[in-house]
Amino acid sequence: MEIAIMLTTRSQRWRERRALYVDNQSVIDTSRYAVDGVSSRMARHFIATHHYLPNFPAAIFSAGLFGPGRGGTSQLAGVAVFAVPSTNAVITRHTGLSDPAAGTTLARFLLLDEIAGNGESWTLARAFRLLRTEKPEIEAVVSYSDPSAGHVGQIYQALSAAHRGAGRPRTVYRIGPVSISGRTLSKIRLGERGASGAIDQLVRLGALRPFHNEEPSDWLDRLSRERILLRARRPGLFTYCFELSRKARVLGRTLPRRAYPTIRALPHPELALFG
Repeated sequence: MEIAIMLTTRSQRWRERRALYVDNQSVIDTSRYAVDGVSSRMARHFIATHHYLPNFPAAIFSAGLFGPGRGGTSQLAGVAVFAVPSTNAVITRHTGLSDPAAGTTLARFLLLDEIAGNGESWTLARAFRLLRTEKPEIEAVVSYSDPSAGHVGQIYQALSAAHRGAGRPRTVYRIGPVSISGRTLSKIRLGERGASGAIDQLVRLGALRPFHNEEPSDWLDRLSRERILLRARRPGLFTYCFELSRKARVLGRTLPRRAYPTIRALPHPELALFG
């Protein structure tokens, strides 16, 4: 089996759902790029085209990185999507804010391979400013970095985000390279509202539709037996908090601020040397 070693001197990019890499030392020409708000429709299409997780989160605001395109026009070269957290506790636990509506999560962030190595921090800093302008009630942003994917959160560290530590190990499900949320599987098993859409999502990823009169829970069990729906245990995510207001910074002092994780914190640093 061939194993590709991923070096820390590169930054990850995406194009048409393929991971690509650029030199970390390359510098974005800021005179050629701009960051502005984009519609959910535009952000959704960009993510579906380029990201390995094509589903779109429950967004509250999206920012886009625009660069030079063909014929002198500008084109979308990256997006940052801020979304409703999975639970209110995500905000209260990691920001110290008592009102969950005062926080959000950075649910998607990707740039195309034409963007230089420092493009993430430059883009994200401007996306935060736009977020505060458009949604002044938002005072903090929580984001995660997945060590099982070889990430320690170097982008977040570059912007001085508060590292809250690693979460608990978790069980994850996937079909091919795409992760399936536990909530999606729960809807199917319990026959909740949205179950048919959740089934359609798995079918689009390669699962065969349930047999006639097959119970949804039996269908999921069959997908597991046939190794279509895969289950794995993963280390906890590194959690970061961006404190965007003075109030958030003051409250953040009462919460843990851990040392930034390095490559050594990854489960297999010799195989996944990318931050």
